[in-house]
Amino acid sequence: MSKYEQIQDSIKNLPFSFETEEVPLENAFKRVLRENVIADMDMPPFHKSAMDGYACRFEDIGNELEVLEVIQAGMFSHLTPGKNQCVKIMTGAAVPAGCDCVFKVEDSVETDEKHVKCTNPKTARNICYQGEDYRLNEVLIQQGTIISTPQMAVLAGAGYAKVKVTRQPKISVIATGSELVSPSEKPKPGQIRNSNTSQLLSQLHQMNLDVIANLMLVDDFKLLTETFTKELQKSDLIIFTGGASVGDFDFIPEILKEQGFKIYWDNTGIKPGNPMNFSEKNGKFVIGLSGNPVSSLAQFELIAKPLIYKLLEANYQPLRILGTMDFDYQRKKADRVAIVPVIIDERGLITEIPFHGSAHINALVNANALLEVPLNITAINKGEPAHVRPL
Repeated sequence: MSKYEQIQDSIKNLPFSFETEEVPLENAFKRVLRENVIADMDMPPFHKSAMDGYACRFEDIGNELEVLEVIQAGMFSHLTPGKNQCVKIMTGAAVPAGCDCVFKVEDSVETDEKHVKCTNPKTARNICYQGEDYRLNEVLIQQGTIISTPQMAVLAGAGYAKVKVTRQPKISVIATGSELVSPSEKPKPGQIRNSNTSQLLSQLHQMNLDVIANLMLVDDFKLLTETFTKELQKSDLIIFTGGASVGDFDFIPEILKEQGFKIYWDNTGIKPGNPMNFSEKNGKFVIGLSGNPVSSLAQFELIAKPLIYKLLEANYQPLRILGTMDFDYQRKKADRVAIVPVIIDERGLITEIPFHGSAHINALVNANALLEVPLNITAINKGEPAHVRPL
């Protein structure tokens, strides 16, 4: 089993860590559902018309029909059309008792002011039957679902004006590196703009996770320790970028050990993607990402995202697409899972883009997916299948 696979297994065994809270439906988007959503009625709750047309008995199709009334959506007719009778009905309106067919307005001709005839003897029934979407007491959405747009509609339809979800963690982001300056500054010799924070904040935003602190610190052991201790008091999760390696000024692992944190791992088994660490103490969590932007992005997408969702007790399954290589891929060493920025098109073809390693941030500009090259695989030839993970 590869190191990357070991990490994925370790994530599966992490405990659920955050409480449940109830929020208004409008605030539930991208939150993790903490209850099964149960239908409180049949849907549709009545036989409803799928078309603008005329409701009648199917056996009378082809006959001249008397139009008894006009029914719009929201109305409920108490009439029961009999032989050679019908009602004009709008889409979504309840079909009157005794009617088992709705023929479309387009398939009708008015013979006089009160009569109509269907011109299509092979018309479909055009009725949405009661309960065909779901039945009373049916489980509509499973606990642990990450609420997206379709789930918002179902929640509303099931009457969930308030929704039980996992409490959002309080997150602090700390970028470390004496070489870093803010995006607004012109770097001096030896300096570089901090791009990791903007990248990381956008990844968290896609998960609807906000940060309570966004800091950039120089590589100073005392300053990092003091800041870490302060942020730990108010945060559930601290995410570092940079300082996670073993260089003379990479202090994060040392601080974690000194503070008594349990370190689950300090390398990932993916390339690019080292170093990275994850640690925990008394329900407080720390993720240490690489200072290299491509490594940091890959670490978050492949490891940090499923890790955070596990802590939120979400049923998260990342989307992986089986595409077809449109280029020959080769590498010399295959001791880690390789992660390569690529483009996958609408035909499922995986296209190569220039990529020079973990610091090549511009490779991400045109990439829309990450190619996964398994452990011990040195080559994937053009025309062969391969998995990619959309960005």
